[in-house]
Amino acid sequence: MTNNLPKISSAYQSKLTSAIISVSFFFLIYLALILVSLLMVFLLGYGAIKLLSINVNYLTLIGAGGLFSVGGFVFIFLVKFIFRKNKYNTSHLIEVTRSHQPELFQIIDEIVAETKVQAPKRVFLSPDVNASVSYNSVFWSMFLPVKKNLTIGIGLVNSTSVGELRAILAHEFGHFSQRSMKIGGYVDQAQKIIFETVYNNKDYENFILEFSGGNAIFTFFGHISVGFISAFQYILKNMSSFLFKNHASLQREMEYHADAISTFVTNPEEQTSSLLRLELSDAALAHSINFYIESKEKYLPQNLYKNQTSSMQILSERNNHPYVNGLPKIDIEDLNRYNKSRIEIEDQWASHPDIAKRIEKIKTNKTQNSGFNHRLATEIIKGYDHICEAMTRKYLTLLQIKNVGEIIDNESFVQLYRENSSYENLSLKFNGYYERHNPVLENLEVVLSNPVQIDRDDLFSDTKVSLVYEKAGIEGDLQTLNYLYSHPKDIKTFRFEGTLYKAKDAQSLIPKFENELQKVKNDLLENDKIIFAHFYRISAETDKENLFSTYEKFRMVDKEYDEFQESLNEFIGYLQFMAVTLPFEEIRKHRVKLLQAEKPFKQKIKHLLEDSTYGTLLAEEDRNLLQHYVDAHYIYFNNDRYLQNEVDSLSLLIERYQTLLNEHYLNSKQELVNLQASLDKAY
Repeated sequence: MTNNLPKISSAYQSKLTSAIISVSFFFLIYLALILVSLLMVFLLGYGAIKLLSINVNYLTLIGAGGLFSVGGFVFIFLVKFIFRKNKYNTSHLIEVTRSHQPELFQIIDEIVAETKVQAPKRVFLSPDVNASVSYNSVFWSMFLPVKKNLTIGIGLVNSTSVGELRAILAHEFGHFSQRSMKIGGYVDQAQKIIFETVYNNKDYENFILEFSGGNAIFTFFGHISVGFISAFQYILKNMSSFLFKNHASLQREMEYHADAISTFVTNPEEQTSSLLRLELSDAALAHSINFYIESKEKYLPQNLYKNQTSSMQILSERNNHPYVNGLPKIDIEDLNRYNKSRIEIEDQWASHPDIAKRIEKIKTNKTQNSGFNHRLATEIIKGYDHICEAMTRKYLTLLQIKNVGEIIDNESFVQLYRENSSYENLSLKFNGYYERHNPVLENLEVVLSNPVQIDRDDLFSDTKVSLVYEKAGIEGDLQTLNYLYSHPKDIKTFRFEGTLYKAKDAQSLIPKFENELQKVKNDLLENDKIIFAHFYRISAETDKENLFSTYEKFRMVDKEYDEFQESLNEFIGYLQFMAVTLPFEEIRKHRVKLLQAEKPFKQKIKHLLEDSTYGTLLAEEDRNLLQHYVDAHYIYFNNDRYLQNEVDSLSLLIERYQTLLNEHYLNSKQELVNLQASLDKAY
């Protein structure tokens, strides 16, 4: 059967050749730098001996030691990463064996037989919505054969059928068959070299300068060593972009080829359905985790994967995804619903092609069309609930979530999740129209003076909701076009409506997109006006004033949000110096600028407290926090050290201030939408 498996494509072969050339070139340069450093050791060592041969005294000994140290320090800088231990951490994984999971290994055995690849050395379960092939990548693995491991995410098992899981595993075994994975090992080592030499070298440089012990001559030679190291770092850093872009390009082709093998030994339908559900499944797990993080250690999950299942059901309700054979069915149109971007730029750093492109290729792949298996994948894992609970504990540790708070079952999670979900009404009541759209209206009296009758369902139809995402797509494309025009060297070309453009031509498209954006904004504004007029018309007299004032209140909150957010963003820029290590004199200069910027920022907070709509919404605790900061006279740094209490107080203020802006904005919007929902129900 091996002979019938899909062969690598010409594009794959081309990318493989480019990746081999780039990784070979990198290691040649790296080897050349090592040889240069050895030559420095030899020449400077020879110079040190010559210096001592002239006369042996205190100065010549220090001079000889300084000369020799330059070559030695530079050489050690280039090779020290080899001796760094890189232990493969499996503490967040659960290893399974054939005796533990016979049904899972039966599937693995079948795929191994069909693809004629080497069976995995070890099989792990992970907490993620993912599956992957890996091996312990150490320096010596570049020269020795290494067996690969298979890792299967419980989050993935939790949201697939047996047939879909088989298709996913077949994809991973497609990687097992790729000898080009070895290139990844070389690139991984190159990445470690670059990380250790370019980005993780500050401690070594400090050690070199401290090694002088205050001796002026040794300090001089230390600075020379650091100068040579900086030059070598510049060379390695500039090589990294060339290397990683070529490897990312190869990885994308490897994904296409692994897909082709999966299609051949399984079927395109189950392969496609698992890919289309991937984003929803990942979002459901992320929403579940975020619920516990945002609870501020009040709650802990008993079984995070039962929560994932429930979150997936809630998200499916919001997005009208039907359930088929116990799992949500996602169509390709569902992926495109929220993405209205028309500017296509190849992500040169992406290791995976986007799902739409993968599905497009899968449709053209050869297949044996093996039978479907709609049984839930969770049913083939022995002791599944026990494994999920154990994995939950491991995942919480991995995410550094403290083991405090009340452990809640899934029923409690669903109830609390729905109660605390900001988008529950925003999404369900009005077809998701308000989820990413803010109905800001001015001159409401004028709106009411021009009544337009329209069918209620048309106001929140898919066509109207599509306008919301079309607006977001155009705004995103405008940002992209402006970036392309101002940075033509970063990205050379892009596609728009099937035509290839050069980056410098982006400016010619900007007016077209600006006109389209204005039209869509006008269409949404007109629809918002009709919505307001509709709900005002159907309201009882006692509700009309409430509706009017709620719209007015949200308009003011929207206006003030922009004002307060702009002030906050500007002020935060003056705090960046606290996040890095700087000389004391530099810190003092930055502190002066911070204290100057603090005056208008405090005035803005004072305005929020005394004269804004936000001020009327504040709880007493938040009002006291903001007022305390306005009245305080912090200096943040004194006697060559930060005043940690003041720095922490400022950090707390910034965090809470941003939260207040977001919370009150969303609450005001929710109040408006809830009011309309109640009027809709009464009508």
